[in-house]
Formats: sequence, C-alpha cells, structure tokens
Amino acid sequence: MTTVLREAPGIDVVAEFETAGYSPRLLRGQRLRVLLMDLDGFDIEDLLAGQVVNRTAEQAVKVLALSASLDPDTAIKVLRGGAEGFLHKDTPVQGLVDAIRAVDRGGAALDPQVAGELITALRYSGPTEAEAVPGRGVKLTPRQRQILGLIGYGLTNVEIADQLQLGRPTVKSHISSLLRALDLRDRTQLAVYACTHGFRAHAALPVS
Repeated sequence: MTTVLREAPGIDVVAEFETAGYSPRLLRGQRLRVLLMDLDGFDIEDLLAGQVVNRTAEQAVKVLALSASLDPDTAIKVLRGGAEGFLHKDTPVQGLVDAIRAVDRGGAALDPQVAGELITALRYSGPTEAEAVPGRGVKLTPRQRQILGLIGYGLTNVEIADQLQLGRPTVKSHISSLLRALDLRDRTQLAVYACTHGFRAHAALPVS
C-alpha cells in the first residue's frame, strides 16, 4: 500500500509506523495531516480505552481507519473515538486516495457497505432515550416525556398548560427539571433534543 500511495499524485508518504510500537507521541515533528490506521493490528477495546484515536485527532491529524472487517459496531466505536473515516483494507487505490483527500479537506470517508448497514440500523431501530447525549441513560417520567415532546412541536408554556390541563407553574417546574436532567441550557436545546431523539412521539400519549 505504501508503495502505491507514494506514486499517487498529491500524496506524500512522510512516515510509516510499526503497529506494535505506534503511539500518538511518535507524530511529533512529523509533517503529518492524515494517518491511515490499520485496525487489524490493534485490539479495538485497548485502542479506544487508551484514547489513541482521540489523542491523535487532538494533534490536528485526521485519522482514516482501515480494516478487513466491515463490522458496523466497530465502525461506530472508532468514529466516535475521533476517526474521520472507516474503509475496507481492500479499497481500490483510487478510492483510498479520494478518501485521504476528502478527509484532509475536512470531510469524511465511509465504506459504502458500512454506510448502508448503518443507515438500515438507524432507520429501523429508531432513536431511544438511552442513546441520547447529553443526558445518556436519564430516565424521564411519562409527564416529562410528554412535555418534552410538546416543546419539540414548538408549544409555549401557556399552550402546554392548556393542552395538558396543568398549572403554568407546574409546567415551568417540569421544564426546569428537564433542563437539569438532560444537562441542557435553554428551551431551544430542549426543542432540538426532542426532535432529534424521538420525543415528539410522546406528545400525544396519555399519561396515567
């Protein structure tokens, strides 16, 4: 791969590291902008636990991960860890070069097969409150979910109070509790959170 990349126009291979000895500190002093990281030489959990990808990204080096496996779960972990791309190791040379250039420009690169599986998983699993960030794993009461859903539809406190037949101070108290529980700053963030995490579906649900 290194030999082929050296021949690609606009690509300069400035360093090569042995997997076993790789560390982000080895990048110091290198004219490195994009790092191709072969995941098959790493234990993924050790890699993420040591924040190797994240600390590499913090050094203004874009990370493009390569693997012989296109496991979507691994892709998600690595991308969340700071990588800008995830490709199969057998990606054609031109595809790899295009991915390097895209990542270098601030874009992302994802193997089509992985992209398809991720889209399918997201489409059919739907968002869940447990996946939400911030507020991951926070348990909300049915009433809080309902109010959050109504905020997602743009209703004011007065409109929420009228629709749910609650006192305005009660609605205000619920909203304050939501902000604290989800670690959000204001009503706008609550509305965005409600829309992006599926809470609008709770807006019309009765509360027992």
